[in-house]
Amino acid sequence: MGNAGKLNASPSELDLDRPNIEDYLPSGSSIQDPLAKIRLRDLLDISPTLTEAAGAIVDRCLVELICSFFVASWTGVVKYHGPRPSMRPKQVFVANHTSMIDFIILEQMTAFSVIMQKHPGWVGLLQSTILESVGCIWFNRSEAKDREIVARKLRDHVQGADNNPLLIFPEGTCVNNHYTVMFKKGAFELGCTVCPIAIKYNKIFVDAFWNSRKQSFTMHLLQLMTSWAVVCDVWYLEPQNLKPGETPIEFAERVRDVISVRAGLKMVPWDGYLKYSRPSPKHRERKQQSFAESVLRRLEEK
Repeated sequence: MGNAGKLNASPSELDLDRPNIEDYLPSGSSIQDPLAKIRLRDLLDISPTLTEAAGAIVDRCLVELICSFFVASWTGVVKYHGPRPSMRPKQVFVANHTSMIDFIILEQMTAFSVIMQKHPGWVGLLQSTILESVGCIWFNRSEAKDREIVARKLRDHVQGADNNPLLIFPEGTCVNNHYTVMFKKGAFELGCTVCPIAIKYNKIFVDAFWNSRKQSFTMHLLQLMTSWAVVCDVWYLEPQNLKPGETPIEFAERVRDVISVRAGLKMVPWDGYLKYSRPSPKHRERKQQSFAESVLRRLEEK
């Protein structure tokens, strides 16, 4: 009887059991005009963080792809050793520096945010249009005020959990892959974990060192592209932290020692900026004394 009663019920009574679809539409929409308010724009507004995350992933993949094309153009033979870098807050990656291609070789595996000098020409165009999408930080070496701005950006960057891993070349200039010059302390006073990366090029087919005072980067790339191959090894080394009582300068020297040993490079007690200006004898003596003291402390610890 219950079922028969429902079948004989009036249409108005049956409507009471049906859900009101308009209750599920955005405010102001009606069933007669379903497309008036429901658009892709409204769906994306529901979760803007998801669209931002998707855009960031696309940017990272694009940069990695472009760098892979560059490495392929040199017939790059690159071996990566150790665990691939991950996105974590309060960490910074540091590597020895031989050429601007160091960044390209590392970037094809991991979309790092790098701190780099602002360049003119097509390199500057890439910096401002593509590389800024992964959070890279630029500076002008000739402007002293940039140092404070860059230092603040570095501190802000390493605190962000969703930022790309930060990559710094603490030598500050390209070195010939036989030596490591003194590391700048900026990367070592951020209060975060330092992850060393060692890069060693094999000169069997071409010398990857870029002497920016004798050759433009465009000509350097052409030299690499017309060579047989660019051969190198990359080691992701054990993360390091500041020890109790250790100064940022001593921390920098300890990390430089780790990189130098792994890549088979010789540590030398001078600043990489010496190729831009000639220091006074007093300045050289002070730097050498500081370096000798740090070496003696490390030997005593061992």
